[in-house]
Amino acid sequence: MTKNTATGLTAQLDREALIARNEALQELAALHFFAAFPFMSSARLRDHVLQISRWNLEGWDEGNEEGLLVFELAGWTAAKGRSTALQRYAQQRSAPMQPEEAAVLASMQMSVISFWKVQEAHPVVGWIVRDVLHGGTLWIIAETLSRYFDAGERPTFVTRLFRDVQEGFWMTCGSNFLISEGVVTFSSTGKDSFYTGSEQHAAYSRESRYVSALYAVIPERAGSPSNFMTEKRASRCLFPASGGSD
Repeated sequence: MTKNTATGLTAQLDREALIARNEALQELAALHFFAAFPFMSSARLRDHVLQISRWNLEGWDEGNEEGLLVFELAGWTAAKGRSTALQRYAQQRSAPMQPEEAAVLASMQMSVISFWKVQEAHPVVGWIVRDVLHGGTLWIIAETLSRYFDAGERPTFVTRLFRDVQEGFWMTCGSNFLISEGVVTFSSTGKDSFYTGSEQHAAYSRESRYVSALYAVIPERAGSPSNFMTEKRASRCLFPASGGSD
């Protein structure tokens, strides 16, 4: 009895510690992303506004999520062979960083995007999700998706993830769109063409053409969980008066 109780307490402490760590890292990620705004190209921002208007992303939630997606595309992606705004920010940042801040920024630059399907609950906290396009699996802790998972639903969704190298779990760092099962037939570079979460996956996830192809095939949405920046109370997004170039 005592042993079982101790084991249960340990698991609860581990769960609480991981949830707290996830929240702290999300805060750091949001700060880095907003700091990259001045490095976003105004021309690219306008291009993404026009691009999004042609996609079937209907029923936006409160919080200007459509505007946030524009900034996500401008911040995370660039034409093949060009640097992203986030990379330019990382290269030109002169202020000293704590080890945790630096680790988060490095991991954000290796983020990956795909269609994900929940397979099962993780034994401590979070969920195991399968990469629909490439077949790999990842352990994620995602508060913005908890309301669906906790209700017993097992949705398929598209979002961007980055990894906590220390603990091994992944976190959302972009808009989350629920998608229909029919989308699983989509194929861009071919299933198993690279490993889920690999450097090659991250490289594709930085390419505007690849990421745009994912969003372009999404049918009318069944719903949209909150954007991770909205969760961090991003009250407004302003187009930079001047910015970097892709």
